[in-house]
Amino acid sequence: MKVIMNDFASKYDSIIQDPLLRNYYGEKDFYNVGYWLLDTLNQQEACENLMEKLLEFIPEKKGTILDVACGLGATTSHLLKYYSPVDIVGINISTKQLERSRVNAPGCNFILMDAAQLEFEDDLFDNIISVEAAFHFDTRERFLQEAWRVLKPGGNLVLSDIIFESTQWVGDWLVPQKNNVKDTEEYKDVYVKSGFQQVELVDKTNQTWGEYCRHVMLWLREKFLAGKLDEPTFHEYMTVFDGLLNSSVRHYLLVSAKKV
Repeated sequence: MKVIMNDFASKYDSIIQDPLLRNYYGEKDFYNVGYWLLDTLNQQEACENLMEKLLEFIPEKKGTILDVACGLGATTSHLLKYYSPVDIVGINISTKQLERSRVNAPGCNFILMDAAQLEFEDDLFDNIISVEAAFHFDTRERFLQEAWRVLKPGGNLVLSDIIFESTQWVGDWLVPQKNNVKDTEEYKDVYVKSGFQQVELVDKTNQTWGEYCRHVMLWLREKFLAGKLDEPTFHEYMTVFDGLLNSSVRHYLLVSAKKV
């Protein structure tokens, strides 16, 4: 299992640090599709919007919070608007990403850890957040069981997640087949079976996945027309994002659940 996780981390490192995508993200360290409003100017703002939308699910932002699959630490850094560094823990399976996270969110505690095997004691955290990552985990159900275990009674789990109909465009290595569900009811049932109550699902596919793909494709076209992107690279990336836009993403969900 450790070999598999290291392989996943290595592959994902190459994606998240792709120079062209880093340029699209404004050389900032977010890496998610974001939440697009009518007045959203760029990807950075969209990513900050997504964090704010998720944090709206936590009325009282106090106590401790665990950032699961914290990426390069931009999500963790955003949490510093509401939480003290000593109350924030971020975990990831990539040592390279954790190194960057420590730069982006100084004072926070970052640990190399698998989301499906949380090495924390029971009833430890007041809140858990995970941005666009649960569909990667092996498995989502194991993560939810672990999240329920380490949350304190009354604690909140908030996350954004994606339901795929198939993994044709994203690949089985990115989304384990065991994480596929047929609809939102089956998806919600995984939370209930893991012990969570007050499970709320908000479908924001158009404002997230759809708008992200469209904005990236527009940006690529502008780069190409300005002579800053060669034709083979332009067509390669356009094919990828056109495929993603028209792929089998069924639902992009904002999720809130509570351990009662």
